[in-house]
Amino acid sequence: MKNFSVSRKSDWMGIISSVGCIIHCMFMPVLLSSAASFTAHEEYRWLDFLFLAIAAVAVWLSARKAHSLLVRIILIVAWAVFAGSIIWEESIPFASILMYLGSVLLIVGHVLNLRHVHHHAGHKH
Repeated sequence: MKNFSVSRKSDWMGIISSVGCIIHCMFMPVLLSSAASFTAHEEYRWLDFLFLAIAAVAVWLSARKAHSLLVRIILIVAWAVFAGSIIWEESIPFASILMYLGSVLLIVGHVLNLRHVHHHAGHKH
């Protein structure tokens, strides 16, 4: 039962941080455009890496306990897309789309894992 508890916590951590990232990505440009200078973006760039680190921990904890190979693949690929979009944000013209896609896929992966864990919790072997 302890494995299910760790997985649930990491899945919820992943879901909440991904939603937080989406909110951050949606509203930061609005806040920056209302600011006098666009150089403020660099001051908040650390938030991108904070979300990336939280997502990495959540994916690692969830994927290592996931019973479904498909869920593991979704989580890992989603994190890779998310990480790539943050790391190469300045180089890839469509990085913001990839960032949203990665965040949404992380949410999907964590929700699927939660559903899978909940389903298996009732079926003790």
